[in-house]
Amino acid sequence: MDDNAVDREATPGLSCFVDVFDRVDLFDRIDNQTVVHLSSLGQKNGFSSTDSVQKSTGVILRRMLKPGVTAFDLATAVFDRLCCVSGYTAADFSAVLLCHSGVDNSGAKQLAAALETHYGHAPRTVQPFNYGCSGFLKLLHEGTLLLADRRQVKRIALLNIETPETWHDGSDRLFCGIVSAGATGVILERNTGIPVAVIRTDDFAISPDLRPNPEPLFRKETGQVYTFRGESVTRTVMRMNAETVFLNGIELMLNNLRSAVASVDLTPGQRVIVIPHQPSGKLLKALIAAARLEYPDFEFLNNLSDFGNTISAAVPTIMSRLPQVLAENDLQPISDGDLIILLGAGICMREIENHMSAGHACLEWVSAANSVSRFQETTLAR
Repeated sequence: MDDNAVDREATPGLSCFVDVFDRVDLFDRIDNQTVVHLSSLGQKNGFSSTDSVQKSTGVILRRMLKPGVTAFDLATAVFDRLCCVSGYTAADFSAVLLCHSGVDNSGAKQLAAALETHYGHAPRTVQPFNYGCSGFLKLLHEGTLLLADRRQVKRIALLNIETPETWHDGSDRLFCGIVSAGATGVILERNTGIPVAVIRTDDFAISPDLRPNPEPLFRKETGQVYTFRGESVTRTVMRMNAETVFLNGIELMLNNLRSAVASVDLTPGQRVIVIPHQPSGKLLKALIAAARLEYPDFEFLNNLSDFGNTISAAVPTIMSRLPQVLAENDLQPISDGDLIILLGAGICMREIENHMSAGHACLEWVSAANSVSRFQETTLAR
């Protein structure tokens, strides 16, 4: 089977989307005044004001875990909610695909093992991945292949559990104003829910002629850094070559948008909603401006303001709150037949120095009246 194809005899569908951002017991909030302070730690030239933070990042509020709360707490909270909203139990899932990003794979593996013990799953039921910003699309790709290759696999949970404050420097202005903790849960099933017509993901080499400078795209650095609470610690963090990543991230998402459009038969007048990864305000604005030159009628969603860049949880967060996000973007409610294009691009965890990961998926909306698709009903306290 072609890795990019979808088995038409067993079409995968997304049938539930949840997050836990309303759980005030899990998260502390980081406002723009805090970001101004963090970015100046270590005698750095940080943001000058809250206005400059918002202008650069597009974010007003971000989240980090409360003291004592762990990635395990976040994962069990979102998986329990997924079961509650869907009506399934943890035992009803043939597999759980988990994305938990970090500077190495150990965190994802440890979290997967802890979840298997907690829920009584057989070994290797929870499959861990360290995918970074394209993590949701990569999980979706893995899941569709699993449904196609193993007939006994009927239902898969996709969990994106992100705690970027644990592997970034709180004083690094490239990250402290944008990254945010988050967790989402999605159900992937065979022949039910919102059909996944197309799913493609890959890792792309960024050749020297596509780089404004010779520095690596990303690199790991171990030394004295600051937590997102302003405490000095020694640990390994991720550093980014901002200009190179910015330019290539835009181009990768544009190319994936073009590929997605070429993969489907759009009907005259069909509405197209594009849900891109939410990297930062500047990058998202540049992407949307460039994309609208080619696709002026497409609608593009921005969910940065109250959520920030939640790494692999960014795209499924928008799906879990789609009615609210559409309204906040001054767009009409979703309707049957609307085409949704999901886009992702970012760090390639396998080859951080010279590759980036990217992908896209195409979904044709089917309402809850015509499918088993379910969405949580939650609101955020302001």
